[in-house]
Amino acid sequence: MSSSFKDIHIGVAGSFPGYTQATIEQVVKELGGSFYYGVDDSFTHFITNQREVDRKNSRYIKAVKIYNCEIVSINWLLDSQREGKPLAVDNYALGITKDRVDGKNKANGSKKSPKKKRTLEEVFHEDEDGDEGEDGARKRVKDAQTVGSKKLNVPVDEACYLQGHSVYIDDAGLIWDAALNQTVAAANNNKFYRLQLLVDSTGQNFSAWTRWGRVGEVGQNALLGDNSLDTATREFEKKFKSKSGLAWEKRLDPPKKGKYTFIERNYEEDSDDEDDNAGGKKKKEEEKRPPVQCTLTAPVQDLMSFIFNKKHFMSVMASMSYDALKLPLGKLSKRTLRNGFQILKDLSELVANPALAQQKYDTSSAAAMADLSDQYFTTIPHVFGRNRPPVLNADAQIKKEIELLEALTEMEVANTIMESKQEDNVHELDRQFQSLGMEEMTALDHTSAEFKELNDYLHQSRGSTHSMAYKIINIFRIERQGETDRFQSSPYADLKNSNRRLLWHGSRSTNFGGILSQGLRIAPPEAPVSGYMFGKGVYFADMSSKSAGYTCSYNSGHTGLLLLCDVELGDPMLELNDSNYNAGSEVKAAGKYATLGRGQYIPGAWTDAGRVHEGLRGVQMPDSSAATATRNGRSGLYYNEYIVYDVAQIRQRYLFQVKIN
Repeated sequence: MSSSFKDIHIGVAGSFPGYTQATIEQVVKELGGSFYYGVDDSFTHFITNQREVDRKNSRYIKAVKIYNCEIVSINWLLDSQREGKPLAVDNYALGITKDRVDGKNKANGSKKSPKKKRTLEEVFHEDEDGDEGEDGARKRVKDAQTVGSKKLNVPVDEACYLQGHSVYIDDAGLIWDAALNQTVAAANNNKFYRLQLLVDSTGQNFSAWTRWGRVGEVGQNALLGDNSLDTATREFEKKFKSKSGLAWEKRLDPPKKGKYTFIERNYEEDSDDEDDNAGGKKKKEEEKRPPVQCTLTAPVQDLMSFIFNKKHFMSVMASMSYDALKLPLGKLSKRTLRNGFQILKDLSELVANPALAQQKYDTSSAAAMADLSDQYFTTIPHVFGRNRPPVLNADAQIKKEIELLEALTEMEVANTIMESKQEDNVHELDRQFQSLGMEEMTALDHTSAEFKELNDYLHQSRGSTHSMAYKIINIFRIERQGETDRFQSSPYADLKNSNRRLLWHGSRSTNFGGILSQGLRIAPPEAPVSGYMFGKGVYFADMSSKSAGYTCSYNSGHTGLLLLCDVELGDPMLELNDSNYNAGSEVKAAGKYATLGRGQYIPGAWTDAGRVHEGLRGVQMPDSSAATATRNGRSGLYYNEYIVYDVAQIRQRYLFQVKIN
């Protein structure tokens, strides 16, 4: 891993012969860079191909507006990988060329003169006078409200009764659509205000649509204006200023106290499809074409259908009181999630040290916690019915909200996969599987010795305090692309004090689109450390039932997904009897690699996992034939917890699909 890539942030759009987006992600991460499936304003490079440039792919359009983001071909990444450093982009730059814009084309065989490539930014504004300069460019980066194409179909508010209307996008690409929120627990307020500038199908009649009420309810509405664009614009801006205290052009400024907060949304453009004019012809062709056959085995088909089940996504969000109608998956911006994490971090610091309220906020701790809680529920809309929104003044409450934000982060990845372009000749389940970028996913024969050993490990590692029954649907032997190479090239590959173990990790089924495609991940810097018993890391168990509790299978038809991972822990570990939020930093300071939260009930014996599969020789796993033992001495936990703080220590090995009752 080269430190020269640590500040490189890469996105991608389009297809590349011999490379999936998942493999590109792996290359980027192995080099030490950061990879994103959506569009992020931190991009330094955006990899695509000339076809996507010419057809104005939605992500490309957004990327060209990012200040200092270079648009390059995949060859830039591959050559940079070979050289071990980020190369200059001069020979790899992509963009709309002057000839393409003018509709000119050289005849075959003629000598091609060098073409000065222009960004879409220049194309869109080539007739405008003046230069916005650096500040203007940076401002556009920060505002997801501005898009590059007026063809974007922004959904009209679901309660609007007008027929044949659409949300107005002006000539600058600005979307006139605003979602506002305000939570004030003391007054039992949990309100929304929706504002849209609408235009009819003739493009001649305009109106400002407003709707307001309590989050989770339809509320009231009003239609403003006299059909002129000027009046509708004035009404929109007037209402926005009245409710938020901010001018419409200042919508991203810090919220005004006592006013509504503007909730930034993502606007996904549907330009990955063919031109609208070809839509009817394409549909007729599809009707004639025989159905595409899925190439996956039946167990893998069933697993893909389970992981990407939209009903499970809605169930999870409802169970956590998240308002999926206000901010649906796919509309959540990264900034909104980061802001949510940061507010929880501020709350966590207050809970740990109430004296901060006076020092930092010049008020009492109770008032500061109430204000920050209101900010959080304003930023991340929740449905509380007519109940008063709570004040987040305890670690347990904050931890629950951290779990929500983590779940939303993972579900965003899965949603991106589900909503990605449908290839005409590829079955939907094949496309979803390919998006995971797996090196291997093999369903085990239920009669095999490998299956039997794993079945025994699952059933014999149920804790005595956990009342749950298992029925295995399938066990998959898996390998994520690049995980083995990542481990082999890491410092953990040759530890003299190696201590590798085959351990359980459980998570909601809706998280596995992200877990399989991007790996197990550590909480972001914005997340409060107090939300994690032993600091920010990846947590494992030697008792299957401990991990099974985290699957929340009641949200997914009482079926859950459990991972078995090969984890390098090192020896000795930092052993703790009680929670310690700073365990991660203490592990590093002690020159160790993992924390062991000591449990009262522990495996009676350990054995070599080579008995399961030859590739696991040297890895230890609990001996299923040995009875559970009781640890001597005090412990604050019932069962062991193992925590690592570097994902390079982890290799996913098996995925269990299990009925849990």
